[in-house]
Amino acid sequence: MGRLKPDRIERDYQVGGELPPLVKQMTQEAINLFEGSAGNTGPSQFTDEETARETLGTSGTVASGRMSLTFAIEMLRRYFGSDVYNHGGFVDLRFLRPVRPGDEITFTGKITDITREANGSRVSVEIKVENQKGDTTGIGTGSAVVPNAFLPAEE
Repeated sequence: MGRLKPDRIERDYQVGGELPPLVKQMTQEAINLFEGSAGNTGPSQFTDEETARETLGTSGTVASGRMSLTFAIEMLRRYFGSDVYNHGGFVDLRFLRPVRPGDEITFTGKITDITREANGSRVSVEIKVENQKGDTTGIGTGSAVVPNAFLPAEE
């Protein structure tokens, strides 16, 4: 079995600390590739404007909520490092508004709690997603257990 390697810079985890934002440009091509990677090959509200009109009553396609969830996970994985996030990290995201092709969406995170656990500390993060207009398209939470090796010694 593998073990965690401290392959990332040490961070000073503090309640109120902000994660570096993650900005994504949503294009129809990216949406189509994302849907195709999940094995969805037929027309849908995500890939076809006519289907979107019939299904959702919108004038164009929308991005799947799974796409926003993937980006929120990417933000946390970049912040904590994949070795840390991939061993007990999670994201719970609520979708409030559609994300459309042409949108620029920004994912931000703020540390809300740090709780000691047996093998480290669970660092909890509040997640917010906004489009270029400042509309909130998603909110949620995420966390990861940061191993003791990555944390300063307790005083």
